[in-house]
Amino acid sequence: MSGRRDVSDLLPDFVFVPSQPFIIGTPDHELGALAKAFGGTRESYREESPQHTLTLPPFAIARTPVTSALYAAYIADSGARPPLIWRGSTPPDEMRDCPVTDVSWEDAQQFCRWLSETMATQYRLPTEAEWEHAARGSDGRRFPWGNGWDPSRANTRDGGHGEIMPVGMNPSGASPFGCLDMAGNVWEWTASLDAPYPYRRDDGREDALAPGRRILRGGSFANPRGFARCACRFRLAPTVRNEFLGFRLACSIT
Repeated sequence: MSGRRDVSDLLPDFVFVPSQPFIIGTPDHELGALAKAFGGTRESYREESPQHTLTLPPFAIARTPVTSALYAAYIADSGARPPLIWRGSTPPDEMRDCPVTDVSWEDAQQFCRWLSETMATQYRLPTEAEWEHAARGSDGRRFPWGNGWDPSRANTRDGGHGEIMPVGMNPSGASPFGCLDMAGNVWEWTASLDAPYPYRRDDGREDALAPGRRILRGGSFANPRGFARCACRFRLAPTVRNEFLGFRLACSIT
């Protein structure tokens, strides 16, 4: 098994998110404006409505997504399938500090189990509500840094780099809690099943064994800015892998 110290050196920093009321989703009266600003119809954004207020238990979330370097330690120790984009069992040097991609929801779950055993700490994927709280704070802002779009703060198709970038390359795009890369770069798997709002923790959507599509958040370097909004919800089957899908870690606070 990989040494705990070696893995610890590759772990991201974590930030604490307190239990406090926060706004999730998009109000119904703004759906038409989103369609005009970002394309589609108002019904394209219906899944984000109704906007509502939640209060979750406190939690910790990684400041940045899991890197290929950390994921490589998992591959070496577990013998799991490496991402095909690596073209081998280890990532190219230029990808080591980038978010790992080409991982499915199921891959991310397996990684969390391995990391929890290795580090004797329970790591998991954030729920989509936790992700949104960490991304937008308590005031319902549109992007992690505020309501106005700024292409210098995110790696998206609108003025981004046109390719995946190392984690933490846009510090000015930090969320109110100091999380980075929550707008663009890679889509991030969450623990949550695709289910309509209002969000409820106890309605089965957080059942890790339930079948169904899982929610992703944040957009990627290949997507326009509308997908980088904090409230944007995307979903895929838990077996899907591609070069745009990654994840970040969370921990419960007890």
